[in-house]
Amino acid sequence: MNDLGEIKQRRAALVGTCSALEAALSAPVASARWPEGLGNAVTALRATFDEHVAETEGSGGTVEQLRERAPRLSDRIDLLVEQHATITAEAERLMDRLDHLPAERTADENAAVREQALELLTAIVRHRQLGADLLYEAYDVDVGGPG
Repeated sequence: MNDLGEIKQRRAALVGTCSALEAALSAPVASARWPEGLGNAVTALRATFDEHVAETEGSGGTVEQLRERAPRLSDRIDLLVEQHATITAEAERLMDRLDHLPAERTADENAAVREQALELLTAIVRHRQLGADLLYEAYDVDVGGPG
């Protein structure tokens, strides 16, 4: 298995960028700077998630190791990989929406953007849960918790 410390570091980095996104979502949407703050948080999250995908799916990465160690989990491993593409696409759609958000936004526009960002955040939390479950089932190693 990849070094457990590396896996925990990647998970902690993802938690950190998720926390930054949550903080950006908590800011007042009426502020003229709200879309910029949210965009910065999504950009950072996307960069961290891209690193996660590259390291997880790359040669010798966690996905390959899980497939070798626990072929019985292959359907759930496939789901984990599918989530990478889905989450990446969701982040791209959100960034595109933020890039085209008018300076004078309606309350409905703000609410829709906030909801879209919350859906992205929820998808990542679920993805992290699936990853932790798979690692535990394959290796009997708990990588969950705060980090």
